[in-house]
Amino acid sequence: MAGLLKGLLPLRTVHLTAKTGVDRVCIIPDETELMPALPLGDVLVEELGIDVPYGTMVVITEAEQQLMPMSDEDISYNLGLVVGNTLLGVISRGIFPLRRESTALYVMGCSYHNMASGSGFQHLGLKPSQFRAGLAGSLGAFWSGTGTSRIETSGLFLQPDFLACPKLRHYLKTLDAGFCGPAPEQVSAGLMHFPGGTRGYEEWLGLVEQTVSEKLVTYQNRLCDS
Repeated sequence: MAGLLKGLLPLRTVHLTAKTGVDRVCIIPDETELMPALPLGDVLVEELGIDVPYGTMVVITEAEQQLMPMSDEDISYNLGLVVGNTLLGVISRGIFPLRRESTALYVMGCSYHNMASGSGFQHLGLKPSQFRAGLAGSLGAFWSGTGTSRIETSGLFLQPDFLACPKLRHYLKTLDAGFCGPAPEQVSAGLMHFPGGTRGYEEWLGLVEQTVSEKLVTYQNRLCDS
């Protein structure tokens, strides 16, 4: 899982397990404050003696997931959840104008949806349909407002090709009148691929902001001003 994750998200990571409080797997920036002025990274250094350089992402897996053999399908689903949660973290940082946040999240999701079909990832064991199901679970919980895929009941996020579903696109349009995402096949898998090795979170976030913002202008002009 760690090797595949590095290909999908070239970020510095630390991998931990937790007995409670985690729904399968989650990813959290080391700067997340557990209490005022008490970031997660500092707690891990002090309490567990783990080296956590600034800009590290902390991946926490539910302990039960580690106690049983994990199939490629399970790993792929968890990777979809992690990538989805990371994209939600990007949106929460407010780097895109509010009127473009829904489109930005959709476009980033489409890029990873297409990236999963790459032969390199599949040779490493990534199962595209399961990865996309995990991605759907994460993004669906956010877009539906449920907060967790376990209680999401709209049915819009059950299929691996959920991003191409006309009902979903109509739903997003009702949520945000400014939504104007292109068809998934029009989004390059390379949009969210940044060569150059592992990076800190802030550096990666800057690349995401620049690259996706440029594409949003293109899509805006093409789809909404025609």
